[in-house]
Amino acid sequence: MFAYSKNPEVNLKPFTFSKILSRTATVILFIALIWFRKQIDKKNIRSLGLENFSGKKVQLGKGFLAGILSLGLVVAVKVFWGVSTWSPKTLGFPELLLSFYFLGAVFCIGFVEELFFRGYLLQSWITELGEKKAALYTSLFFSGTHFIRPISDPLVLVPEFIGLFLVGYALSLAWIYTRSLYLSIGIHAGWVYVVKMQSFFVDPIPHDMHWVFGGDRLVTGITSWFFMFAFLWFLKKSFEKTIRTENTKAI
Repeated sequence: MFAYSKNPEVNLKPFTFSKILSRTATVILFIALIWFRKQIDKKNIRSLGLENFSGKKVQLGKGFLAGILSLGLVVAVKVFWGVSTWSPKTLGFPELLLSFYFLGAVFCIGFVEELFFRGYLLQSWITELGEKKAALYTSLFFSGTHFIRPISDPLVLVPEFIGLFLVGYALSLAWIYTRSLYLSIGIHAGWVYVVKMQSFFVDPIPHDMHWVFGGDRLVTGITSWFFMFAFLWFLKKSFEKTIRTENTKAI
């Protein structure tokens, strides 16, 4: 709030109570998970899918680029159809500093959320329910936890819930295909980075086609759902080819 009041020329947004509550809950879950793994499971936190970083860092980078490209296409479509306007801002030192801050922040967000949702929750449910049901339940829970805030009209949040479910399902598949968290962390970070950085390049235009193009959040609306389905298809086809190649070499 202090930074917001002292910098009226910069488009800063003060944190609401619900935002602080959501972030605090995430940090508490993260700390509780580390304690639980060490004290109860007697396992290292790296066993959740963080082994061999030197060998898997390429997955992290590819995931980040894939996340930026896929959600960047949603922004491009909105600009093409006139529900957003291309208006890149002048990037001075404060804006560049903020962009680097966002870059670090999105990887922190991706790491913490993926460690809990795909590292612990998904893997625990796979043991009990199998991969398909575990991916479904984890994605529903992932989507639901993003609504820790006051809700005046629940129907307005339906498109966002669907979009976040598809996001969660794609991230769950990323772990299932790689048995590692690095790809899902990279994808997650790339998507959040586009969300954070879009205001530097585009301005929204008021419109009534929210079910088609969504609102303030990029994962809402039929357009983003289409790209999410395309991303799921691309992910599935990419790793099916990799698996077939590995099986052929094994034979």
